Amino acid sequence: MTPAESALAFIERFCAGDVDGLEPLLTEDLHFSGPLFTFTSRASYLDSLRADSLDPTPYTILEVLTGTNSVAVFYILDKPTGDLTLAQLFRFEQDRIAAILLVFDARLTQSF
Repeated sequence: MTPAESALAFIERFCAGDVDGLEPLLTEDLHFSGPLFTFTSRASYLDSLRADSLDPTPYTILEVLTGTNSVAVFYILDKPTGDLTLAQLFRFEQDRIAAILLVFDARLTQSF
């Protein structure tokens, strides 16, 4: 998979609620940073997602931008309580996602 394909596979699996499907896309020492949480390993990130039991959520991709070792994806989650626009920057090492920066307006999640 190209980095763009991996980033889109991540979003597809995340939005499908497929936490186990995310694991092969991520390095063990994944660094995740978002407005609500920060994780420094794949295990801690996936454990958090499992504890939160992701529900399948429809989404719409707005834009995919690629760099040398990075991919930025802008998309909308179609939540029952309203749309949430997100941006994720994925950084790659050896064909796997090594870091994720997630950006969204956390104030909007209070109604979710």
